[in-house]
Amino acid sequence: MAKISTSQILYKHVSIRRSGKILRNVLTQSLISDIKNGRLKKDDEISADEKNWVRLDQHYQLASYFPTENSPPSENIPPDVEKRLTELSQMLKDLS
Repeated sequence: MAKISTSQILYKHVSIRRSGKILRNVLTQSLISDIKNGRLKKDDEISADEKNWVRLDQHYQLASYFPTENSPPSENIPPDVEKRLTELSQMLKDLS
């Protein structure tokens, strides 16, 4: 029996559930492009057997295609943020 790597696709078709409606026979090869084009949302759910459902943003192979809202993009952080925070901290100490 051959070993299957985690990056290998186990199913050719899956089902997608959104707001209680189920779309069947979705090609797994189209999932990433559908996510990138906005046709699939992070709170849509995926299943191979329609018994066990997982949100797309929590699926171990698809989660990386959904940016997390908790971490701001690094390009928006000023390069001297550490220095500014240190200065602010010192000012707050001086005020107290």
